[in-house]
Amino acid sequence: MQRLGHWFTLVVALVMVVSSATPAAAQDLAGTKITVALRSLSETDYIVSRLAEFEQATGIDVTIVTYAEEQLREKEVQDLTTGAGQFDVLAIDSVFIPEFARAGWLVPLEPYLSPDYDLADIPESTKGLLSWKGVLYAAPVYAEITHLMYRKDLFEKEGIPVPTTFEELEAAAAHFTRPPMLYGIAMRGLRGNGMNAYTWATWFRSYGGEFLDEQSRPIFNNEAGVKATEEYARLLQKYGPPGVAGYSWDNVQTAFTSGRVAMIIDANNFYTRIEDPNKSAIAGKIGYANVPAGPYGSFPANYALGFAISSVGARSNQEKLASAAFISWATSKQMQMDSLDAGIVSQTRNSVLQSEKFIKTLNPEWLASTRESWAITNPNLRPLFPGWRSMGDLIGIAVQQVIAGEKSAKDALDEAAAATTELFKRTGDYGQPRPYEF
Repeated sequence: MQRLGHWFTLVVALVMVVSSATPAAAQDLAGTKITVALRSLSETDYIVSRLAEFEQATGIDVTIVTYAEEQLREKEVQDLTTGAGQFDVLAIDSVFIPEFARAGWLVPLEPYLSPDYDLADIPESTKGLLSWKGVLYAAPVYAEITHLMYRKDLFEKEGIPVPTTFEELEAAAAHFTRPPMLYGIAMRGLRGNGMNAYTWATWFRSYGGEFLDEQSRPIFNNEAGVKATEEYARLLQKYGPPGVAGYSWDNVQTAFTSGRVAMIIDANNFYTRIEDPNKSAIAGKIGYANVPAGPYGSFPANYALGFAISSVGARSNQEKLASAAFISWATSKQMQMDSLDAGIVSQTRNSVLQSEKFIKTLNPEWLASTRESWAITNPNLRPLFPGWRSMGDLIGIAVQQVIAGEKSAKDALDEAAAATTELFKRTGDYGQPRPYEF
């Protein structure tokens, strides 16, 4: 009976989502076919594992197409620019929302959401990551914030305080650097707007860095940018493991779980793997704290993955409604609450984050750091504007070159700024009002 009740609730909820979206929405969506492009994560894997429930309740036929992280955006852009329209629903990185929205590739989502979806239950910082010019274009599949993860057993044994400033962070990193068995810290070194630029941005903002001036002219190569890059690179050069200039997030996580590094700064959703004794040699020995502060404060990095409706793929109103129904179900309160049983911690709803079920299963330090970090983060830490992808990739190249010792911070950033200037002149963005606020 309990299972039947769940089915009934799900069907009723989906009918309400569909029937309230638009006057034309009352039409039967059974038999409507939609295709969803995504990448494999614990959050999306969970949604896919329950897809049959959605299809059975609505009659909507859903095809899932999965790509590797680096391929997903490439495949989506190819689909959109060619007008092929294979995908009705796009899994999209928050930093790409402005680019896709300006091109007209996304359907504003809020008009298709039922009041029962309870958009107010999603934190403003998360909604901000998935919006452009005040318009919401995607619903969060998951969201992450960065914090400091450290070997609590080693810190306590050796009487080292948990770092709260960059100076303390370096002191701790120096203390624990004992090659070849142990290194002080690991962070992302691999180039990319979503790789090293993600964690480097914490240093950049902490030294007072700004990416563009008020006329959208690149200024990230000024004194603040150079100082931030020098400090970020120096930490990894002196106290990081060999090859850290090529580290992706996965390399950072592996170095930590293997016990080779004492500290990392990266996404809070590492929690599930690093605390799993079957995957981590240091499970149960980890502490969590806010990102240490620089001269201008503490600036945790942020990111969200959302589901958006493609205006190219979902051509008919029926396809838009079916896509919205899928998104509403996949990102609903109930799905997120249920996913706690699967160990998923990167939740995006206040009702779940504040629930007893969520709180009692998590490390209190992790929970406190996660909440505090979300409270102080800024969606524009990496600026949300259409030019970020290209500019961020150029910055990522420069940062990796500095970590690898190939160029000075000033030379590398000057080259990135010059290339960005030429790009913005071609796209018409140069000299225009800065398209974001920080």
